[in-house]
Amino acid sequence: MNLLLQEPLLDVEEIQGNILRGFDTQWQELIGFKSTSEAMLRNWLSSLTSEISTLKEVHEYRLSRSRDHLPDTNPVLINASISGFALKMLQFDTAVIGEGFLNLPMGSLAVTLGDSKEDVAKFKLGKDKASTPEVLLLIGSEQKDALVKKSDLLIARAEEAGLQLIYREMGAKLPGDIEHFGFRDGISQVGVRGLLNQTPVEPLTLRQIEESDPKHETFAAPGRPLVWPGQFVYGYPTQQEQSTVPGPLSGQSEWLRNGSLLVFRRLTQDVAAFRNFLTETAPKLDLTADQLSAKIVGRWPDGTPLILSPESTDPLIVADAMRINHFNYGGTDEVIVKEENGNSRTVTGTYEDNNGLRCPHLAHIRKVNPRDLNTDQGGPGRTLMMQMIRRGIPFGPLYDPKEKEMQERGLLFLSYQTSFNEQFKKLNTQWMNNPDAPEVGQHNHDLLVGQSLITKERSGTLPDKPKISTEAKWVIPSGGCFMFSPSIDFFRKLTLV
Repeated sequence: MNLLLQEPLLDVEEIQGNILRGFDTQWQELIGFKSTSEAMLRNWLSSLTSEISTLKEVHEYRLSRSRDHLPDTNPVLINASISGFALKMLQFDTAVIGEGFLNLPMGSLAVTLGDSKEDVAKFKLGKDKASTPEVLLLIGSEQKDALVKKSDLLIARAEEAGLQLIYREMGAKLPGDIEHFGFRDGISQVGVRGLLNQTPVEPLTLRQIEESDPKHETFAAPGRPLVWPGQFVYGYPTQQEQSTVPGPLSGQSEWLRNGSLLVFRRLTQDVAAFRNFLTETAPKLDLTADQLSAKIVGRWPDGTPLILSPESTDPLIVADAMRINHFNYGGTDEVIVKEENGNSRTVTGTYEDNNGLRCPHLAHIRKVNPRDLNTDQGGPGRTLMMQMIRRGIPFGPLYDPKEKEMQERGLLFLSYQTSFNEQFKKLNTQWMNNPDAPEVGQHNHDLLVGQSLITKERSGTLPDKPKISTEAKWVIPSGGCFMFSPSIDFFRKLTLV
């Protein structure tokens, strides 16, 4: 059976481009607007129809860039999302989504998300309804000047239409695609099933495992499991525990089709506090600061997974896209992969680490994605049903220990899903903020990003080491919102109502 032929044809000219493909541009800006008038909001949103970058456009741009065939003019990419408040203003019934988060400011869910009242009081946006945007634009480009020029134009047009600018913030990639703690980011993502074309067959996610290999039906590449698109975009088959069996279509209304739910979290990072913890705690554990930080994350700063190389970084692993994610905590078999030149090669199997001797149970990457392990939610198939598509980009300058005044820096985190409750909320509250999950019988916080409102202390243990704990927050929520990223047709039809 060739499962690829059974995957759905994606509506590439209706799905917004950042959802399934990602802009991945050097510069990205988020812009938030308020509106008090249905007519003004409707007319302005409909005017964006031709400017929103589609999946097809972003995919073609990403392909040309990867082949060093950049267009003569570097494009400025645009996507748009709207809040539950805006949907109600436009006379859409948000009850069909069945997700209460969409109708609430992020700040009102502090207890649910683990955010402290002190943090919420300082939110840059989303503290309450008044500071939650009705519209959130995402603008991306490789050229900052071109991006700013386009953003200025869009803001001027919005204000002329009667909207109010309440938020604007620029993000930029850091050298080596690191985040502010110094770790390479965005290495591990699921592969989305679905076809861009049926004749000839062209999948959205490149398949890099030989058809003769048993993993070909369930993985796009070593360590990159395939997930049905209905987990991320409405109107398509959803993920089941049995990965090869498509589930029911997501979304019950036509206006939801080809849209996605967006979570935006503005996360401030206290690099100084993180480094101070490492410097003070590592000697007590007979470790270096670099070793302790790697155990907290689950990878070395260059991306080398601890489970593959627990003692040091390994440049050979980092340089090999087929090895850097080829691991499970219960061990993996060898896999046959296809090279770009058409040749095949075998990637060797990897170590079993059920006891957390190589990658600790408290490691961030193990807490948010336990891969093949059984969890409090069930078997590994349940883990895939909880995964989101993660986007985002750092904001603020690189940390300088000599800076005279502390500069704000962090991550503009974005995720796409079709259920806030079953994806974002579960990952956030049930695993990141819960010391007793996902691995049953373990008691470890996600020290890196987890929140603990009950005791304020986050703690965990490393094999044969004393307990480690901290009350210092290294990642502090500082704003955000829950939004809906509609199809292009949604914007087009706004003029017809």
